[in-house]
Amino acid sequence: MPARAKRTKRAKTKSTAKKTTRKTAKKVVAKKSSARKAVKKSKGAVSAGKATNKPSSKQASKAPAARTAWRISPEISQSVLKIDTWKKGDRKIEYLRVYRSGWIVVDQKPDLAEYNPEEGINIFEEFEFDEHELYDGSEEASIVPNELPAEERQRLLALSEAELAEEGWTLESVTRFRGPLVVEQVG
Repeated sequence: MPARAKRTKRAKTKSTAKKTTRKTAKKVVAKKSSARKAVKKSKGAVSAGKATNKPSSKQASKAPAARTAWRISPEISQSVLKIDTWKKGDRKIEYLRVYRSGWIVVDQKPDLAEYNPEEGINIFEEFEFDEHELYDGSEEASIVPNELPAEERQRLLALSEAELAEEGWTLESVTRFRGPLVVEQVG
């Protein structure tokens, strides 16, 4: 084969190879873009409930709503009282424990318009809450009926909660915040 014919054949082979490469490249790009469109359509169909090419403005602006909570605590130290009252018939024994501080977290801002700081508030009766904390129970006092003999009073005070329950005593427990309250937004 003459040299010129070889060059022409090589040139034709090169140009055919380039065209084939370009066609193949175009086909691959076309396949990718149609696949992307299909994925976008299926994503739109799942989140919006119907197949759309554009996400709706509602979808883009939906964000989880921030949860607002309110923390309630006494303003003055040692204003948290826990009163355990054991009852049996007409007799009762009270155990009083004073805490340095405490708080509860509620999901709605409380209406404390009728709150009496002198009387305080029974937190378990007045509020629904998931979180609470009482810090440093310091003072303890117990009140036993005076009509009982001293020996019986001492015996009852020495009994555990389980032993009191075994003897037929029932427990009522109250936790109270007294004095001015602090209500602050958290979260």
